[in-house]
Amino acid sequence: MKATLTKTKKASPHSGEVPKAEGFRVALYIRVSTERQANEGDSLEEQESELKKYCDFRKFAIHQIYIERGKSGGNTNRPEYQKLIKDIQKKRINAVVVKKLDRLSRSLLDFENLMNLMNENDVEFISIKENFDTTTAMGKAMLRVALVFAQLEREQTSERIADVMGHRASMGLFNGGRRLFGYSIVEKELVPYPKEKQIVEIIFSKFLETRSTSAVMHHLNENGFKYRDSKPWDERQIQKMLQQESYIGKVTWGKQVYTGIHQPIITPTTFEKVQQIFKSKTYTKDKNTTNALLAKKVYCSQCGSPLAPSFSTNRHQKKYFYYRCTGSKDKNKSCPNPHYSFPQLEARVIEIVLSLSEEKHFSRIENKLLKHNEQITAQIREHEKSLNHLESSLNQLKTKKDRYLDGLLSSQFLSEERELIKTKIAEMETEEKQLKAAIGKEQIIINQTKEDLISISEIKKLLINYRSDYPFNDSHAHRVALAKIIDQIGCSKDTLEIQFVMLPNKECFALNP
Repeated sequence: MKATLTKTKKASPHSGEVPKAEGFRVALYIRVSTERQANEGDSLEEQESELKKYCDFRKFAIHQIYIERGKSGGNTNRPEYQKLIKDIQKKRINAVVVKKLDRLSRSLLDFENLMNLMNENDVEFISIKENFDTTTAMGKAMLRVALVFAQLEREQTSERIADVMGHRASMGLFNGGRRLFGYSIVEKELVPYPKEKQIVEIIFSKFLETRSTSAVMHHLNENGFKYRDSKPWDERQIQKMLQQESYIGKVTWGKQVYTGIHQPIITPTTFEKVQQIFKSKTYTKDKNTTNALLAKKVYCSQCGSPLAPSFSTNRHQKKYFYYRCTGSKDKNKSCPNPHYSFPQLEARVIEIVLSLSEEKHFSRIENKLLKHNEQITAQIREHEKSLNHLESSLNQLKTKKDRYLDGLLSSQFLSEERELIKTKIAEMETEEKQLKAAIGKEQIIINQTKEDLISISEIKKLLINYRSDYPFNDSHAHRVALAKIIDQIGCSKDTLEIQFVMLPNKECFALNP
């Protein structure tokens, strides 16, 4: 393609600026490291001269010369290279010309990324020595070969990583990722987390009893057991956990299952019984067949029995709905308040929740929460103080051990003296392990205690969201919203004892204000 150069002011040989021209515009990229220039003499001047001769032969108009002095080609963090990228993106050039491919990049992966960018912007690539010239059929073929090698490099890297991960798994080691509920991660290994471990055990036990993930979910949510970040449980989480082999001390990688080094939470026998239930397909989903808003949340404060939704019909076939104390059916129990009206009880609970979104009503609870958080914060500080002391002791012990080791290497001792020093070092190593274990324990306690802190703003947010969504479109949506706020409600003749989801203690309210 013929190009006409416009004569303008003369540019300096290495300024990077050349007279602009119309037609097929190319960018010349020149790079040299100090080491390369010294050893091979492939100087900036020689590269520039050769590239200009090539462009003159091909009748290319030089748009810009990008000169990189003393920069490595191992990465793309180069000023002139980044300028070249911007000109490609702005479609200012038709091709990039280099003397050798390694002048532009020593990484095939970086080169492939650049080629993808150039293809998107219709920019050709020419490397004189390797005969990469995408303006010709042969050049395009050679480029495809280079990209095949780039793909090979990626795949080999992935294989190496997979091999390392597979080897770690075969040794029973945890390969990282999202923390499994029931465990903490201490020094890259799984360690049972007592607070969550208890919930995992309840999940497996309750499922064996009910054969229902839904029943397990309701049991957890109604009894104040929370998932991460104080979120309520759902059936999918529970089923996934029930089928998680990590709970019996296994490590899974790909399709392979290995014996892990971490402590199991569930026995293999219990786990197998759970899997048999899933295989038999006899587990069920609990269905709420009534529109009772407080179903499975209310209980009798007098006898402790659940209040079950029920109804009666008068002679005109009109139904009257109420919550009935299930303890009233027991001849051994004498319950003075066997019935609670649906409308009365549900309306009062809704009124309480709505009122708490107002500052004047919430302030009483907020004061209690502030005191609670102060107590938890004080406990955290005490444990942090203990942790700092342990870490200081560990550092002192390491320094002392290093001095013994240095003395053992640099000084002349009798064999008996050397044995005594070795014994002392072994004692210090044992003490070091004990300190590390104590530090790990303190870290776990601190993390667990921090989870007891209550977010006042989150509680307010839940209450405000409830008010903004009320009235709800259907009873199911209303029940879900209440489940995020209320765990249980104890009912007596005159009082409601409400255990809110995020509060540590029950709050008392009059049934008939």
